[in-house]
Amino acid sequence: MTDANQFIHLMKEEGVLQFGDFTLRSGKKSPYFFNLGNVSSGHGLSELGRAYAQCILEHDLRPEVLYGPAYKGIPFAVSTAIALAASGVQVGVAFNRKELKGYGEGGWLIGEALDEKRVVLVDDVVVDGGTKIEAAEMIRNEGGILCGMVLGIDRLEYANETQTASEALMDQLHISIHAVSDLRDVLAYLETDPSDRDWLHAVRNYASNNCKL
Repeated sequence: MTDANQFIHLMKEEGVLQFGDFTLRSGKKSPYFFNLGNVSSGHGLSELGRAYAQCILEHDLRPEVLYGPAYKGIPFAVSTAIALAASGVQVGVAFNRKELKGYGEGGWLIGEALDEKRVVLVDDVVVDGGTKIEAAEMIRNEGGILCGMVLGIDRLEYANETQTASEALMDQLHISIHAVSDLRDVLAYLETDPSDRDWLHAVRNYASNNCKL
């Protein structure tokens, strides 16, 4: 089992969790950034898949297909499917093309057909929710039954006065959203790791102004 603390340490080792001055898709300035696209080692991908698989099993999402939005989400879906298979759970994998293919088998999708199947979307993080809404629409347009979403981290950032981005997206898509880790785990990491502890004040200050802890 990969708990949130272990996951955050792994993501730091893999260059996923970074501290500095970053501009998010939303336009906000953030002292930390989380980019799962940086996972490039076999070990990192294996552990990533185990963490996502554990989250799926713990929340009893029971997917028949894992959908990874191109391009970043593709290795998430593949590594998670492999980890689930090691636990005795067989699922298909699907992902989208960036451009419609007009020859051969054609279409937008590669991999397992989605029609009338329970689909879990796997991705890294929600900032404004735009790409997740597009992915959800594609899944449903292909006949898939979107039954949940699993993220690497929930930044817990407010999308409006009362809801985080994930909470607002759940209401909009009418699904459950779960994350392997969240901003509280990042703060816990900073409290215990001396090499990055200098960033603790900056992240705490950012959280107090922008996030729901």
